Amino acid sequence: MEKPWRLWGAVERFSLLALILTFHLYGGFFLLALILASVAGILYKFQDVLLYFPDQPSSSRLYVPMPTGIPHENVYIRTKDGVKLNLILLSPTSSSPPTILYFHGNAGNIGHRVPNALLMLVNLKANVVLVDYRGYGKSEGEPSEDGLYLDAEATLDYVMTRPDLDKTKVVLFGLNPHRVAAIVVENTFLSIPHMAATLFSFLPMRLLPLWCYRNQFLSYRR
Repeated sequence: MEKPWRLWGAVERFSLLALILTFHLYGGFFLLALILASVAGILYKFQDVLLYFPDQPSSSRLYVPMPTGIPHENVYIRTKDGVKLNLILLSPTSSSPPTILYFHGNAGNIGHRVPNALLMLVNLKANVVLVDYRGYGKSEGEPSEDGLYLDAEATLDYVMTRPDLDKTKVVLFGLNPHRVAAIVVENTFLSIPHMAATLFSFLPMRLLPLWCYRNQFLSYRR
């Protein structure tokens, strides 16, 4: 255990020496700009931690609860960029039912949404397709805005290519792509910049340009 602590101590001393030399050679203004740029870079990378919670609850990446006593399919598909996604398809006994694509929130996995899906199955007599985004549940990869769009597109393409599902009765629940019969959006927001300005009103968030946001989700433009 001593070697990592020694290495960390060496890194601290080197960083302090670098700051002192920078201040001596270039002055305080350059040093301040360097520190601010470093902090901005760290915060930019840290945004994913504030937005995506695939490990909550702690077992979400290890265990995905499956439906019991209900006909279902556990399916894996590939996105255009080669990421493997996990889907669960629940099917009622009625003929030619509509199909609901269930895109869940930013925590947990599809197994945690099975009770909600069963309510849709029973009360709406609809197929329900639950999809775990990349980085969630048994799906591969890491979550990102562009990646989630690809995941939604791949899921919709999968439904459209299945001969046993009615392509004219597809409903999206939770997301907003196109080529569907209806859209249902729950607990949504205009965009990440709008949400940040609301949650952190004590900071000048409204003044930040869009390129400062790693994830934007500009729903109001779609």
